[in-house]
Amino acid sequence: MNLPPYTIARYGVWAALAVAALSVWLGLGAGQPFDYAILRSVFFFLIVTVMAFAAEAVLLTTPPCLPHAQGDASEAPPQSPEPSK
Repeated sequence: MNLPPYTIARYGVWAALAVAALSVWLGLGAGQPFDYAILRSVFFFLIVTVMAFAAEAVLLTTPPCLPHAQGDASEAPPQSPEPSK
């Protein structure tokens, strides 16, 4: 997978903003006080943003998979000598 840097984090922040807005809207619809709804939305925003940046860090620090050379004799495991009889 070849993504530009910080793509997942960028979309993760947008997703966090959407979750936070949805949290406020649903909280106010359920009759929660406004300050509690905002506090809960900030909490959700932080959690989702941290998850997005963590996923981005995992992808950026994971080394790429190298294709395995088939039939390369130089990388073959060394043969143990047969015991003499």
